[in-house]
Amino acid sequence: MALAALVVAVTMVGCAGGPGAGGGSSGIPDEVMLSSDDLGGATISSGGPDGTHPLPPRPCASVTGPATPAASVTGQATPAASVTGPATPAASGPTTPAATGPSASPGSASDGPQPLAERTINATVGQYRIYEYVARYPAGLAQEAMDVLRDELSRCRRPAEGEDWKVLAEDDAGLLVLRSYSDGDATAAYYVGRAGEHLVAVLVIGTRMPNGDPTTASGLGSAALARAGGTRGTPVPPTTAAGPAVWSTYQAEVTGVRRGPDPRTLLIDVEMLAGHPECARNPRTDYYTEENGLIYANVVLDSARADARNGCLSKVPGVARLTSSTPIGNRVVVLNNEPWAPDGAGYRRCDPNLGCTPPADHCDSTWVLAAIKGMDVPRNSSRNVEACDGAWLVMTLNLNSTQCGAGGRPGCSAPPALYRYFMRFEEAGWRTILRTTAPGCADVLRVRADFPPALCRTLPAPG
Repeated sequence: MALAALVVAVTMVGCAGGPGAGGGSSGIPDEVMLSSDDLGGATISSGGPDGTHPLPPRPCASVTGPATPAASVTGQATPAASVTGPATPAASGPTTPAATGPSASPGSASDGPQPLAERTINATVGQYRIYEYVARYPAGLAQEAMDVLRDELSRCRRPAEGEDWKVLAEDDAGLLVLRSYSDGDATAAYYVGRAGEHLVAVLVIGTRMPNGDPTTASGLGSAALARAGGTRGTPVPPTTAAGPAVWSTYQAEVTGVRRGPDPRTLLIDVEMLAGHPECARNPRTDYYTEENGLIYANVVLDSARADARNGCLSKVPGVARLTSSTPIGNRVVVLNNEPWAPDGAGYRRCDPNLGCTPPADHCDSTWVLAAIKGMDVPRNSSRNVEACDGAWLVMTLNLNSTQCGAGGRPGCSAPPALYRYFMRFEEAGWRTILRTTAPGCADVLRVRADFPPALCRTLPAPG
């Protein structure tokens, strides 16, 4: 039997009263539905999702076949997937065409259990749109409705091109399900369970990104069951057959940037997980903007095994393409928050401390701070540059300067721990050649006879 049987009266959704309306003519009272408190204080409205997101879930509804009208409560034929109430916009992003009705596969709507009453509400909570559907059945038929869903998930795990249904977990009352659609670029998370003679379904979809969250669906599913008088018990691994891979988007590791085939294009070299067909695919730029003469983009890829233990044991190179509306020229590009600067025919990664254009003056504080960050000293140790000629540097650090916190604390005192550092500038920056507490140049000249005495001859002992 198809789960379309559960949707016989979805055409009544628009007539269902929201919380505070006493359930209206829906026959499902407010106390059985999720409350604003359950949803973090969010405002609750009546109405279900558009046809892109079936509620309750109907895996077999996308199977190719002629649409079969389902009987409405008045006996008049009405398309089962229609919603007469105010439709709530679906999450932005890729969508699939709305189903025009259940398929004519075995077990169509007219063969399944019919609810006595049903009601759908919705609310926006953070980055997610939440829907709850509750239906009340004659004695014993709510369990039959759950059996119909399990049957459909077994028969129609991949009902249409680019659409997958996967059971993530089961418990005593129901199922946590993830639906992937639009060739895996979007997901919707469901929890469906039975509480006595009620069937409860929670749907979570994204508002800014086209991805629902199974964790949110699971948590609200528990609350929804409790409202309807049921309980979940302990979730267990699914007993239904494992569905197809669920692809998620991850930040890619950028290894290089090259000029592309035209002035508006860059080719971005990335490292991709490998060792299994589901390790990685589709390297690409995602977020893109141009501000203040800089180009910003996120470089991402898709993986179905990135979080699996020993799921991908090797790596292979890949290439993503970045295209600007105007010639890129000599602009810096910031990829995954890391700047890259033009360097001949390619680009070089900018130093996180020195930036893309290090100061020509090696005595500049930018070079000095970069040197301190690379030293084994407490962060934010106070410094005093005593001498610098661009090739040699003398600096004193107080390693106890932050022991009492920034600005100090009442009743806290820390004696100074002053050390003098003698440094030599090399290609990568300043390198320490000696640390001492002695005055003058004697110690450093024993290590580097070429150190200029003029930089240290008159220096007293640190502190």
